[in-house]
Amino acid sequence: MKAILMSIRPQNLCHILNGDKTIELRKRFPKDYRGWVYLYCTKAIKGKPTLIRSAFNHSYRLGTCYVDGFEINLAGKVVCRFWVDNVEEVLALNWDTRTDTLDEFNLSLKSCISIKDINNIFGDKEGKAIHISKLEIFDKPKELGEFYYYKKRLIDCGMDCPPYFDEVKTQVRKAPQSWQYIYIKEDK
Repeated sequence: MKAILMSIRPQNLCHILNGDKTIELRKRFPKDYRGWVYLYCTKAIKGKPTLIRSAFNHSYRLGTCYVDGFEINLAGKVVCRFWVDNVEEVLALNWDTRTDTLDEFNLSLKSCISIKDINNIFGDKEGKAIHISKLEIFDKPKELGEFYYYKKRLIDCGMDCPPYFDEVKTQVRKAPQSWQYIYIKEDK
């Protein structure tokens, strides 16, 4: 099954997991994509807070340290997935949306980003507002190695046949800068 793996900062992921953030803003994202998006929590920069989950009540918080055994550090893990069934195009400078369902106030409220910061992120360029629905938080966070993608590789078989490209199944080893297509085994 084809899906998308998306990297996200701990601060933004905390808002999603607590239900405050229902729209993710990106500069680039496939407009017609419908399906699952898996969220990878980026590793914290030294001195910055990371995402921590309590082992008792599964609450989420940002912190620079955690109590091993009682709390789980989610940095560097795939924490959850959500379903995408609506991606809107947004032009922040003029606050023009292609579908007229989001104004600047609602976009700021649902994305947990100030209007000023949205203007700084997008400037006069078009962006995407990804609507988050059917959020599923994993009891046990997943590792990147559980996902794979297909990479084109040149096959040269010698003098008798011309070289050709073939797709090779490749394990995800490094988190994407923004997002990438991945393939997963479908749960039954």
